[in-house]
Parts: sequence; C-alpha cells; structure tokens
Amino acid sequence: MAESGNEVRYLDHGGVQRRYVLYRPRSLTRPAPVVVMLDGRGGTPWTAMKITGWSRLAEEQGFLVVYPEAMRLHPDQPMHYLTNPQMWDAGSGGSDTDRSPVDDTGFLRAILDDLPAQERIDPRQVYLTGFSNGASMVFRYAVTHPETLAAIAPVSGQARVPIKQPIPPLPCLMFFGRLDPLSPCEGGEVSLPWGVREHRPSVAHSFQSWLKACGLQPETIQSRHEEGLECFEAGTSRLVIIEDLAHVWPGGHRLLPESIVGPGSNRIDGTREIWAFFRRFQRPVG
Repeated sequence: MAESGNEVRYLDHGGVQRRYVLYRPRSLTRPAPVVVMLDGRGGTPWTAMKITGWSRLAEEQGFLVVYPEAMRLHPDQPMHYLTNPQMWDAGSGGSDTDRSPVDDTGFLRAILDDLPAQERIDPRQVYLTGFSNGASMVFRYAVTHPETLAAIAPVSGQARVPIKQPIPPLPCLMFFGRLDPLSPCEGGEVSLPWGVREHRPSVAHSFQSWLKACGLQPETIQSRHEEGLECFEAGTSRLVIIEDLAHVWPGGHRLLPESIVGPGSNRIDGTREIWAFFRRFQRPVG
C-alpha cells in the first residue's frame, strides 16, 4: 500500500523532465477524487500547500491533491523569484509569453493520464483550481480539455485566452478580492513585482466570456449581496468578490508583503468553499 504524505513524481513531456507533487492522505476514499492546484507566478508546489491548506483538508476529507510545478522563465538558470520565476504559460497578453513556448496544457493532461496508472482515482471527480497566474492557467486548460474535468475554481486570476469556442457546460467558481492591486476587478494596466506592466481584463469580462462559452447568456446572471461579499451566479457558475480581500488566497497565508499584494481576509475559507462546490459535481464517464 502506498505511503501517505507528499510524493514527488517526474514526467518526461515534450522532451523535458517535469515534475509534480502528489499528496496522499492517510484516510483516502477509493476510488479517490482528485484536486489539482496550480500556484501563481514565482510559486512552487510547496508554497501552494502553505498558502491554501489543501493538504490539510485532503487529510480530513479523503481526496488526493496534485501540485504541478511550472517551468522557470529561463529553464537553464536557477529559480529566483524576481529574475527567474516559475510561471504558467497562461495565454496571450502577458509577460508569460515572452519565452520559448511551453506546453503546459499538455503537461497537465499528461499528469491526469499518468495518475490512473499509479492511483485508483475516480475519473468522474477530477477538479482544477489555481491562484493568480495559476488561475489564468486553469482557464486555459479548461477550454482546451473540458472533457477531463468535473469543475474548476480560478482564484485571483482572469482568463488570458479568448474563450470563444463552445465547451460543454463546466461548473466554475471564481473568487476575487475587491482590493486586489495585481488582478483588479475592473481590469486595466498593472505593475507587477517583476518590473513589468501587463493589461488585465476585467473580472466581469472573464465571467461573462466563460458563461458564453458554456452556452449561457449574461442576461441570466443573478446577483446578491451578503455581508462583505458580492455574488453573481448563472447556471452552475458563480463569481464571488470579497470586499476586504486583495491578492491573497481567501482565508489563506500571504507570502509576499502587504505593500505588494494588499491585505488578506478570513471572511471565508476559500479552500473549504471550493471543496464544497467541487463535491457537488461529477462528470459523466463512458
């Protein structure tokens, strides 16, 4: 029987050795649901564990967590947060495109193909979430391989690729902070810690584009206000804006100074809310 805890696994993809970390809890439901968590630019699988608490929740609830590792901007040089960060190729319109092409969608698909050979997973319960640049990568993967997922949850990262082609309706929960200086709700030009400026689409644009791709019209959006939250919903997709949150995982840890990312918020536990959303959905198989 496989041991519990973290296991680093390696994959050869596109002639490059890539890796991911699998967290296997002591009490594991079989066949196991899988949550794939993508950290933001400059992050690692281990920082993703720290800021989100996904592994702790997996221990409690009995599911697997996969933390894929992004490629460095310059793969032949050591990682450095400011000068050589790890980042996902999340699509057009960002500095993540200023490098040689990286097949990150193919890498994530390869992980999902690799898992069943080594773990008894439930293919109906594969979920994808991510933070910041990782959230933008969630959108990119989801529009490319929607058939592999039961639901997605991008946090603090807008869609960076055009969401035009129709896709099967895929449940989506989006979290954003009203005070976010790096992924502002209204969109626009932002200055990033890496000395670059990028354009961000608005949160509303990402949400409406997603709904259209899933065959829903913006006119179907229903909104409501709760204490400190602004919520929008259509079909099985939901957008939640947290009024006192900046560029920090909801209810999670802040790794960068508040002067860069703004304040965190414990108004909601984002990880638990996402898991409660995920477990409502299973994709048809066969």
